[in-house]
Amino acid sequence: MRKYKRLLWLIFVLLLCGATYWAIAGRETEMQQGHEILPDDELQTVGAIAELAPGDPGSVESGAFFAEYRLQRDRVRAQEIEMLEGVINNENASPEAKAEAEALLLSIVDLMEQELMIENVLKAQGFADAIFFFQNRVASVMVKQAELSEREFVQVTETVAGIVGIDREEVQVIARP
Repeated sequence: MRKYKRLLWLIFVLLLCGATYWAIAGRETEMQQGHEILPDDELQTVGAIAELAPGDPGSVESGAFFAEYRLQRDRVRAQEIEMLEGVINNENASPEAKAEAEALLLSIVDLMEQELMIENVLKAQGFADAIFFFQNRVASVMVKQAELSEREFVQVTETVAGIVGIDREEVQVIARP
């Protein structure tokens, strides 16, 4: 029975990794279509904001990018939540497995709340649209704007850092028209 539980957890972890890879691979494919990729250390400086050139093919689809990313994020989240609920509702799952699944589910819900709050606060501050990513205590924000002034950059980093509870230096900001 113990081997069965370990096998179930292994399958669960592999599915979760697969879903995460699928989400990341989609973003990397889009990034390879002509977007400039900056190293992390450059992204953390005040002046380093990724911009698309006016003739860049990505600028044609900029309106769709934000909506498409949200749809993809929601699909992946729905799969993750479904897997976790499957473990929680499984009569054969151990109490420890159920507790861990519940904790993971709560962390996903917390992240969803942070994403919604940050994206809406940035829109309320005058940005046309925004997407928030958070992983390994580093927050990344993509705002729909051709370029950011230093004041706007600081405004975004302070807003995100305040809501998430991290230092401003741990916030990366990317401008996308």
